[in-house]
Amino acid sequence: MDSPLLSPAKARQAAIQAKDWAFVNSWLSRHYAPNPVPTFERNEDTLRTLLALAAANDAADEQAALLHQAREQAVEGFKAREKTEEKQKKEILDELELCLDERGEQDLDDLAKSAAALGALSAEAGHLGQSIIDLTKEEFGIEDQLAKVDKLHDYLQTELEALRRQLDELRSDPAYQVPADLPARTAEWTKGTKALAAKAGEYQDRAATLKRNQSEGPTLEELLAEEDDVKKLMSTVKTLEHRLQLFHDLPTDVQGARAKYRELLEELDELTQERDSKLGQSVRGK
Repeated sequence: MDSPLLSPAKARQAAIQAKDWAFVNSWLSRHYAPNPVPTFERNEDTLRTLLALAAANDAADEQAALLHQAREQAVEGFKAREKTEEKQKKEILDELELCLDERGEQDLDDLAKSAAALGALSAEAGHLGQSIIDLTKEEFGIEDQLAKVDKLHDYLQTELEALRRQLDELRSDPAYQVPADLPARTAEWTKGTKALAAKAGEYQDRAATLKRNQSEGPTLEELLAEEDDVKKLMSTVKTLEHRLQLFHDLPTDVQGARAKYRELLEELDELTQERDSKLGQSVRGK
């Protein structure tokens, strides 16, 4: 295989590829700045892809720049046209104002003052009419609020007069007058409170002493609980005695008790049949 130094075609191709890689590296550095360019595999396919991407990106940037330039030119043209139209309007209005007589100037001033007072968007009849309607609504709303405020003021005034009368009654009523001997009573009550507090402390000390010195033994609550237990035990004993009494007439041996049990069952059956027979005769007689 020939070396690029010996083959002019390969040397030219290597120079072109090195130039393309330099362009790609510069383009990637601009887009990733200030961060470094990520590491990637460098081969011919990657180079072709990056060249196509750089070309597309440059074309998009050029298109965006052209669009921005066109927008700036359109804005400048619009501003110039607006400035020209504003100048023309001012010239027309100045000429119209010069052509007005005294009555026309007065009407124009009245119209301008009305628009300014009403806060209308313009001096057109529709805008002025809408402003008059809005102002009328606002006036009625304010009048309604003022009426409510007046009612509230009257109510508060009535309540204030009532409170003043009650205050005068309290001041003139002897029941609410402060007794002349109130300081003496207060001093006496304070003295009595201190004495009671001392007595209460003394009684608490005595109760604690009695509690420490009392002999050990059952309390009243414990005695009442034991009495309840004894009553329950006596009731249980009576129940057991009754059950024992039922078995008192039975024989003491098991065979005799079973025979007596069968005999009692037969007697019970005979009594049951006799009862049923009597009940049947009684029903038929009715």
